[in-house]
Amino acid sequence: MNASKPPDTRAAIRRGLVMVALALGAIGLAVLALSRSDIAEEQVRELWERSSIPMLILAQVMMSLVIGFMGLRWKALLPEGDKLPTTGMAGIVASGLLLNYALPGPVGELAAAALVNRRYGVPTETALAGGINARFVGLATAGGLAGAVYLLADLPVPGEYEGLVGGAALAILIGAVFLGGISRYPGVLQRISAATVGRLAGPAGIRRLFGKLHEVVVRVAKALAAVHHLGLKRWAAAVFWSLCAHMSVTTGILIGAWGIGSDPDIAGALFTYCAATAGIVMLIAFPGGQLGWDALFLAFYSVTTGVELPDAVAITLMVRVQQLLLLVVGALALPLMGGAKDSSAESP
Repeated sequence: MNASKPPDTRAAIRRGLVMVALALGAIGLAVLALSRSDIAEEQVRELWERSSIPMLILAQVMMSLVIGFMGLRWKALLPEGDKLPTTGMAGIVASGLLLNYALPGPVGELAAAALVNRRYGVPTETALAGGINARFVGLATAGGLAGAVYLLADLPVPGEYEGLVGGAALAILIGAVFLGGISRYPGVLQRISAATVGRLAGPAGIRRLFGKLHEVVVRVAKALAAVHHLGLKRWAAAVFWSLCAHMSVTTGILIGAWGIGSDPDIAGALFTYCAATAGIVMLIAFPGGQLGWDALFLAFYSVTTGVELPDAVAITLMVRVQQLLLLVVGALALPLMGGAKDSSAESP
């Protein structure tokens, strides 16, 4: 795909909504299957009876604020980002999430950058550079938060899981430091790739795939380096908005948990969301990687918050439904974002 060319809007919306429909259908079938079993039927009925619909709606609203914070984070890492409308950037973020469902590999990231170019006249490579750096900042702050919570808080982790959770927390913290390091020094990433997959590159077969992988890494490294001229204030703003994004989702998760009559450990809920977000870094570019995120979230939530498994499953499903609803927002925003250039972004 040409990075400067917006995606086929109708095809992307159609593919994305098919994925949303399939995911919602799978959730519906899972809930139906649980409700039909003798043991789970009573648990589902009891869960429904103690649930507060207004609280669950408030939880969805709070979690959905993440799109606005992600838009602000992306704006902070664009040279003229302060002139771009936050609502428009949030719409493109939602559209980008839909495109990551609908399109293979990193094409969704390229398409979102192309939308910024089409809508606001920002060069596509500049938008891509800001978007990739924003993604790295988000993952690094999530990993840093998860590591800090594990080290400083007394999580109610059962004894048999302490080693696994501790090892995961350590790996995530190391990953956060690594991501922060290569975002600041992207040349290191390029050298690592050249010394590994770059050496295996060749004209045909598997060696050609290694060459393609190396090309992608080089492009990412160049994109990371493209916005290094921005001052410390802009990077600090990106970190701040990233922290706001993580806290808005965590707050929504807690409100949702209280809305079903559950009382999770607050630090455990924060650790769960941040650890799952940072820990799934290797799958964010692949369709279906969201299922891996759900599995990590459920595993962490069930052992770090002190709640029963049915409550952990209910919260996992609530978060997944919220993320799918954001894709619907992306489908509604995509035709607008792919339209004519918005001249208002050029005004002081």
